Amino acid sequence: MPSKTLRKFAWGAIALLSTGSLSVTPAFAQNTRALTENPALIRGCRQLNQATEVFDNSTLGPISTRIGTLQAGTQVRLTGAVSPGRAQVFLSSGNLSSTQPVGWINASVLTTCGGTPTPPTRACFRADRELVVRSSPTASSSAVAGYNVGNTVIASTNPPTQQTSADGRRWMQVTIYNGSTGWIARTGTNGLGSNVTPITCP
Repeated sequence: MPSKTLRKFAWGAIALLSTGSLSVTPAFAQNTRALTENPALIRGCRQLNQATEVFDNSTLGPISTRIGTLQAGTQVRLTGAVSPGRAQVFLSSGNLSSTQPVGWINASVLTTCGGTPTPPTRACFRADRELVVRSSPTASSSAVAGYNVGNTVIASTNPPTQQTSADGRRWMQVTIYNGSTGWIARTGTNGLGSNVTPITCP
C-alpha cells in the first residue's frame, strides 16, 4: 500500500494537471527554438566564409556551451537538422574534438564548398578575460585602455598584426575606442593559453 505522503503527492499532481496550473517557465520557453530535419541537406558540404563559434545547442549560448571555433575556409557536412538561422554540422576529429560528433553554428557563415571565402573587412575577437591594452607589445609598457570579459576586441588589421615578446607572449595590435592603437596579450607566457576567441564582427 502506498504511504499517505505518496498518495497526497499523487493527488496534488493530478490536481495541478486538471487545473492547468502546471506550465513551462517563461525563461525556458524563450530558449526554445523550432527544430526540423531536411533529408535533402544530410551530408551536404558547406564551407565557412568566416571564423565562427560552435555550440552544443541551437540557441548558440550561453558561453559555457561553446565547443570551440572553426576558421574561415573550413569545410563541414550538414546533419540535416536545422533551426531558424542555425545549422547542425558534423565535426570531424580534425576540426574540434573526436568526442563531440556534432555542433550548431550560425547558418549565415555557410557557403558552397570549393569557393574562396571572402575575407571580412575586420577581424574581431571576444575577450575571454580582463585584458590590459598596452602602448607596446611588452608586459612592462604603459597601459592605455582595457577590456572586460565579453567585450568585442577589434584587431587593427586583417589579418591581425602580431608580435612575440621575449617571454613568449603573443601580442596582437588592436584599435581602441578613440581610434588609436594598442597591444593586448593574445596568449600567456611561452605562448600558452588564449585570452581571446575569434567571433563574427558585429
